[in-house]
Amino acid sequence: MKREEQSNKVRAKILEVSRRLFVNEGYEKATIRRIIDEAGITTGSLYHFFKNKEEILFAIASEVFTEAAEAAERLAEEPDSAVLFALEVGLQLHLIQKKKSIAETYLAAYRTQGVLEMIGQRGAARNAMLFGKYNPAFDHEEYLIRTHAFRGVFQALLEETLYIGTIDANRLMNTALYLGLTTFGVPKEDIEIALAKTKRILTEKAEEIETLTENLIHLFVKGRQASEE
Repeated sequence: MKREEQSNKVRAKILEVSRRLFVNEGYEKATIRRIIDEAGITTGSLYHFFKNKEEILFAIASEVFTEAAEAAERLAEEPDSAVLFALEVGLQLHLIQKKKSIAETYLAAYRTQGVLEMIGQRGAARNAMLFGKYNPAFDHEEYLIRTHAFRGVFQALLEETLYIGTIDANRLMNTALYLGLTTFGVPKEDIEIALAKTKRILTEKAEEIETLTENLIHLFVKGRQASEE
């Protein structure tokens, strides 16, 4: 086996074991030592690819955020930016309400510097693309500020879901989507239309939503390549 192929195989194994441990036991309980032992590798092999557990989490989170965005585009019936945003956020909220350990992993990701930077920079670019027509005067920094502001809202809702769980899930999602669209300058009348469309899609495509959610859970456990096979 060529060295590069072997190297890719070891990295994939680290991520596969890490995903499984994060989902089954929670991010905090999944130690580097446990990942090394269950992957059947040396300490040096792991640190060749990742300097700490946060970097492993970053790699996993990046894949999940990408898949959520792609899933939203598959669900949407038209290229409506507000609906795309609502579906993407809605899928992630549905995912974290489905499995507590994934909510814990999401929350850990939102508290990790590398992931925060990725959410900020990539999110700002995506939000500029989605909402540029509403905000011609916004520059990258403005989108970055608003992306982090909504990330704070999402993190607070994660914590409520994980630690308290007293808010009705549908109401939580509806308010979260309204706040998100407001943050990015979408007019009230467009927000109401987008939320109505999103609600209809989520209702009419409930079975497909469940399949997508299971695929996202599978992505947490196995990874992007395995999910596509």
